[in-house]
Amino acid sequence: MNFSTFWRLFFFSPLVMILMSCSSTLLKYEKEEQLNDIGDYEKRLEVKEIEEPKEEISKKSSDSEGKPKDSAESAKDKSKKESAKKSSRKKSIKKAPRKEAQKDDKKSSSTPKKNVIAKKRLPEMEDSVGFDGRRPEVDPFRVGEKVTLDVTYFNIKAGEIHLQVKPFVEVNGHKAYNFQVDLKSYSLFSHIYSVDDQATTYVDYEELKPYNLSITIKESKQLAETRTLFDWDKMKAFYWKKRYTEDNGEEKKELSWDIKDYSQNVISALYYLRNFQMEPGKKLAFRVADEGNNIEFTGEVLRREVLKTKIGKLKTLVIRPQIQVDGAFKPMGENLIWITDDDRKFIVRIESKIKIGTLVAKLKSIDKGRD
Repeated sequence: MNFSTFWRLFFFSPLVMILMSCSSTLLKYEKEEQLNDIGDYEKRLEVKEIEEPKEEISKKSSDSEGKPKDSAESAKDKSKKESAKKSSRKKSIKKAPRKEAQKDDKKSSSTPKKNVIAKKRLPEMEDSVGFDGRRPEVDPFRVGEKVTLDVTYFNIKAGEIHLQVKPFVEVNGHKAYNFQVDLKSYSLFSHIYSVDDQATTYVDYEELKPYNLSITIKESKQLAETRTLFDWDKMKAFYWKKRYTEDNGEEKKELSWDIKDYSQNVISALYYLRNFQMEPGKKLAFRVADEGNNIEFTGEVLRREVLKTKIGKLKTLVIRPQIQVDGAFKPMGENLIWITDDDRKFIVRIESKIKIGTLVAKLKSIDKGRD
């Protein structure tokens, strides 16, 4: 998969195949589990779940739970103890050396404040507005968020896309975002062509660099597993692919290539775009590494638009994506992305014009996740 064909391959190519195919069920392969066995990838990517902090139950409520009410006598004892505590507090306050405290206050007030130097934003090609170094000043992501888009062709519903933020994970000892994208065909279209695809990427929380990209493809015509590993110490990416079709049987592909720092992958790029501050006329740029290619993604913010959706009218920004390979622009067709004009920047619509008609992903629902 290369970035120029990403929109059709992951979002829309199954729809094109729907129009040309008549297979009704997912392809079966007795050695399907072997496709998922990519030993080198698993050995070099250590992923652990991060336990969520549990809310502490107050000692007072836990002590009182299940105990009988205090008698009048014990209540008196408690009141005596509390009054004794209060009096001891008052004495300790009176004995506090106020002069020393005043001296300390004078010292602290006379001490000159150090200027806080903002962290430098890298790489320099990326816009720095709204960032403190690599971190966005306002994090647009929430664990549990899920945006569902209906995929349609000539207003006929073919399937749906889920853009999700899963709970944080620890990757090779570092905290990471857990982004997941799913594409599934609706039952009606599954009688013609079945699709059940999933992509997962882990992105470093501090540096916003991806550690991996894992794609599982289960369709009527093919079964495939692809893995990409980003080794930022060696500045290299490693790619593995196993694919099975009835015509060609099982096929394998492996490659590695030098990458540029802070490159995204084709899935993390969808999320990474949401970190930037946007205004009409603004152009954004960042790097993408995909299947042996080093690509420069650019997104031009065309306009503001009030978009009618199933959940009501939304204020949005419309972005036109483009890519450059080796400094030359490559055609992506006419593609547009709508994101909400707020701090969260949810992707709420995607359009891709093809030779006949337009493939559209329309907003169905938004779960904003945890606050």
